[in-house]
Order: sequence, then structure tokens, then C-alpha cells
Amino acid sequence: MFDSSIGGQHNLCAGPPRGWQTQSINAGGSMASKSGDETGAWMTAAPGQPLTPGRATLKALGPMDVELEVIACGLCHSDLHLVNDDWGISEYPLVPGHEVVGRIVAAGKEVSDLAVGQRVGVGWLCGACLDCRSCNAGEDNLCGEPNRTCVANVGGFASRIRVDSRFSHPIPRGLGDLQAAPLLCAGVTVYSPLKRLLPRAGRDVGVVGIGGLGHLAVQYASRMGHRVTAIVRGPGREKDARNLGAQFYLDNTDGGQTAAAEAAFDLLLVTVSADLDWSVYMRLLKPNGTLCLVGMPAATITVETDNFVGEQKILTGSSIGSREMTRETLDYSAANEVYPWVVQMPMDQVNEALKILADGEARYRIVLTA
Repeated sequence: MFDSSIGGQHNLCAGPPRGWQTQSINAGGSMASKSGDETGAWMTAAPGQPLTPGRATLKALGPMDVELEVIACGLCHSDLHLVNDDWGISEYPLVPGHEVVGRIVAAGKEVSDLAVGQRVGVGWLCGACLDCRSCNAGEDNLCGEPNRTCVANVGGFASRIRVDSRFSHPIPRGLGDLQAAPLLCAGVTVYSPLKRLLPRAGRDVGVVGIGGLGHLAVQYASRMGHRVTAIVRGPGREKDARNLGAQFYLDNTDGGQTAAAEAAFDLLLVTVSADLDWSVYMRLLKPNGTLCLVGMPAATITVETDNFVGEQKILTGSSIGSREMTRETLDYSAANEVYPWVVQMPMDQVNEALKILADGEARYRIVLTA
């Protein structure tokens, strides 16, 4: 449906976004409201309902907070899950959006390392306790008290948001707004485990799934000097996978190809949320190999214990990335020309964009612009 090119920005929908005047809803929960604290936003009032334009109440600007005028916001499968309350954590009215690029228009009195007018990005987390064991170890993405950008907060499908400045990441000059937005969630989600689990170049990496996450994972793994195989259902994405940097392509519906790849990989990075035959994928690993999940399958994963005892294989997962890793992802992407393949759509077509995403037709990341 969509034509894509590396780093391309495809504006498939013309025309300015429509206004925000349809309804007025307080999306700020118990947050204090005062004159001037409202913003236009696209929101949903109940699970599974379409988003409609209205007014959302921003939280008060704290001493370490910044207010951003939203320029662009990537569309992630997590937004779809939140709209439908698939994870049971959504709070309505809900303003989704957590791949946000914006410009600072106001800053709290204690903000010292960012300035009004600066371009920054915000990902899945807009805050954490910063005092627990994980936070003190530099792993704020594992904090037990996370402050999620679009759960109980006004997310990036708004004209303005307010977030902790310490979770606002400067955008390198080498990245455009549309290029930077998907890196704030999709990018760091795959960059982080590749960096953490493969400290040396020259390893054999299989990326399972070529979508919003997988198309970036192939680029990162290739740029890091690994031998990359794209593992995809069917032959339809082979051309894209090779253009992204994959040296090899495995159609996992072909039993012969799968059997030939047994004991071939040091790392399998699973970017899909499908319930796969995990025993088959564990057999694709070399001894001491690692299968890492960044997608979230719904069903329980069952594998034979001999994978762990007899061959010392590892089954693990990775949760987005820390603040430090997010900034490293942005810098690495700019320096090494890792760009998402982007379909640009105006914010007032957010419902159409959600349907394209749900139908699996995005190639490969939709970015909404005001």
C-alpha cells in the first residue's frame, strides 16, 4: 500500500489539521487545573472508542518540568494497546502518544540544562522516582514507580505536553523531526538490547519481524558490524530487509530454510508480539546464544529445559531503555544514519492511522504531525 525508501518521509494526506473544539474533557485526572493550563488533544473516553478532538488539562508546571509544543509524534502499537486497554493500565479520558518531538516553550525554575526554544524528545517514560535501586544504577527504565508519558498524563497526541525535563532528550541536529520521533521508543527498544547483549562486533544476529521495531533493529545490528538475518513470515519483505542492511533472509514459513538455520545465531531479537513455536526458535540459537523478547506475546512461553542446562542458552527480555541509552540511541542514529522509514500523516487523521497500524499496513512507522 505504501512506497518506502530509507529515511524517507511520505506525506500521504494533504490539508491542515482540523480544530480541537468538539468537546471538553479533563484528561489530567486529579491534577490541578487553572486558566491557561488546557491544551488541544485527540483523546478517547472509553476502551476501543475512536479518538475525538477536545481539551485536556495539563498538570501544573513543576520546578523540574518543561512544557513542549508538540511538532511530531510517532504512532506505536503500544498506543493501540492503550486505546483498547489491552494491558489494564489505561486511564480515561486517554490522550495517547509517546514518541514525541517538540520545542520547549516554558521551563520550571530549577531546569538548568535545557532552554526555551530547544528541540527535545520524550519517549515512553516522562519520569521515575530517581531514588530506587534501579534508578540509582542508571536503569530508570526499570523503576518500580514509572511515570508513563500517556498513562495518567496528557500524551503526545496533544498540541502541548508537560514532562520532567530529566526525561526530555535533546534531538541531534542530524535528525529531522519525523526521523527522531520513532527513535524515542521503537529505536531505543531495539538499540538497547543489541548494545547490552552484544559487546563485540561480528556476531550472527537474527531479527524476527520486519515492522516498526524490526526495520530499525536490522539497521542498528548491521551498522554495529554484525551479520544480520531478517526472519519474516513469507517472502514479501525480502527486498526491504536487504535494503535495510540484512545480509540474509529467512522465510519462517519454509520448513527447509528454518531447519537449515539451526544453531546459526548468537542472538535472536524478537520484535513481534505473536505467539510463536518457541522450541523452534531456541533451536536456531548456538550454544550460549540468547533469545531476547522486545515484543510481548500474550501466551505463556514454554521451552525444553535442555536449552538452558545442556546448551546454556538464555531466554530474556528488554524493556525500552534508560535515559542514558535513549540519548545514546539518538546520537548513534544521527552519526550512523539510522533512519526510520516514515509515513507522515496529519494528526486529524489519527483514527485512520490507528486502523492502518492495526491492519499491519504501515511501512514502517507512522508519524503524526500537527
